[in-house]
Amino acid sequence: MSEEFNRILDTIMPFFYLTIIAVVLSVIYAIIDMFSIDRVLKLVRETKAFVFIENEVHFGKLHIPPRSGGGFEVVYTEEGIENPQTMIAFLIENYHETRNKKFWEKAVYLTDYFKKKGILPKDFDINKVKISAWNPPSLVSRKIYSSEVGKIWMIISFIDLLSEKEKKARWKRLSSIYSPSILKKLYRKVQNSLGYVKDKITASLTAQSATLLKVAPTDLQKTLQDAQTKIATSFITTTYDALLENSIGRLVTVKFKDIDGEEKFYQGVLGEYSDKYIYILDVDYRLQLEAKIKGDQIINIYPTVKFYGFRPKIPETLKIERKDGKFTIINISSKPVRIEKLISSGKEINIFKVLWPQEKIQLTDEFQEEATLQFEISLESDVVWPRSKATIIGLGDYPPSLLKRVLEDFELIEKVKKIT
Repeated sequence: MSEEFNRILDTIMPFFYLTIIAVVLSVIYAIIDMFSIDRVLKLVRETKAFVFIENEVHFGKLHIPPRSGGGFEVVYTEEGIENPQTMIAFLIENYHETRNKKFWEKAVYLTDYFKKKGILPKDFDINKVKISAWNPPSLVSRKIYSSEVGKIWMIISFIDLLSEKEKKARWKRLSSIYSPSILKKLYRKVQNSLGYVKDKITASLTAQSATLLKVAPTDLQKTLQDAQTKIATSFITTTYDALLENSIGRLVTVKFKDIDGEEKFYQGVLGEYSDKYIYILDVDYRLQLEAKIKGDQIINIYPTVKFYGFRPKIPETLKIERKDGKFTIINISSKPVRIEKLISSGKEINIFKVLWPQEKIQLTDEFQEEATLQFEISLESDVVWPRSKATIIGLGDYPPSLLKRVLEDFELIEKVKKIT
């Protein structure tokens, strides 16, 4: 009897150990996962930025909770709230149904606040709010789920829109990237060393569990494999890329397929990278705009994509003159502007010319009263690009170590020329 019992015990013990290992790994992973945030997103959390996703742009403060898997939430500023009247109506409706004064007090507070900010008209009367199921819903944020990361074109902050306090914090951050302290360099090296350790842990876990997995039931195999993978990739969250690591704080060139489908090249300073994102600072991003022209007046300028949480106010950039059979476009801004196309009555004229301040271009005036002008302006920006959309193709300048080598090679070549 004891021999039979021992045989049964020997048979089931491996499965018992496997179950314990799977449970322990899952618990450790769950604890670590509670605090995990993508290290690029960690640098831009709680900052105001524009998120280009599909054919929309959402502006607000970036709220990035742990365990979001690269996802985040864009919380609109008060000026960008969509349909605040519906929000007020909802609170009043809840007050009438529940008689809970908290709903009414919140409605009164928000109404007064929105009036002061100019979001609601001064004559808006909370007592005359009409509650209707056909009113467009209110919206104060846009959630970007981890499954939507592939739909993001970029996360961008325009420097001109930052407050003085935000600009100072940005320059401080940029300076630390250009010239990191000894402690920061040491911390980076430790991080990279942990990345190497992570690879060894992954290999060890795989080797140790391979034999046991062969005899485990299918369900237990999957549980153990998932736990093993998660613990190996999350216990040490450092991502190490040798070709990007040597470019931190350096000018790099980025190839990016923009929202219009056009492949473009940008330059900026590499601030950080992760599995999902790259963070590039000091980028001169080219924003596409359209101007509606009527006669010799520009009646409206707007971006080519729809904005949520932000009402774009484009400053005066161009001036139109129609005189003596000539159609003249003048750049009246203080920065260069790229004129792309002029469209009128289905006819397109490709221009693709950069106009410097006060520079102009003349065309034969063969256009109808109304026309559309497509052009680009350049804005200094900090950009987070998904790695699925943008690739760092190389350095934009020589780092000190490489510059020394290049100069030495140049001197050698000059000596060879003299000899030959």
